[in-house]
Amino acid sequence: MTTLVCVAIGAAMGLLAGLLGVGGGIIAVPAMIYFLGLGPKEAMATSLAVIIPVSVAGTVKHFMADKIDLKVALAIAVGGVVFAYLGAWIQHQDWVNENHLKKGFALFILCVAMKMLLEQPKAPVKGGSEPPVPTKRAGPR
Repeated sequence: MTTLVCVAIGAAMGLLAGLLGVGGGIIAVPAMIYFLGLGPKEAMATSLAVIIPVSVAGTVKHFMADKIDLKVALAIAVGGVVFAYLGAWIQHQDWVNENHLKKGFALFILCVAMKMLLEQPKAPVKGGSEPPVPTKRAGPR
């Protein structure tokens, strides 16, 4: 039963990570807490370990489709690596309460979800992924 639940959690993480680019933790952490009975600290730490292969698989496909802005990815990764280590260190301190950590995680997800739901669609950026509109008909008439 537990193995099947783990595979299902991984399938949901992988699909959403590849499709939406979400960090698998949004799916994995609550799923590991509620379906596997892990504590919040253990679920968050395990999620980080799981995200490595899931992220690599999705990244390879998006890289092959030439959809990754490497300059942006590398710049964000620099801060991400340093502060992920800092965050993990903080989480392991005795004064960090697991219940507060779980509630903070839930509040973060709620805030992001509300922003996404209430945000107005933006106009396409010039030079973005929208196909150009031809001004003249190409080829013979």
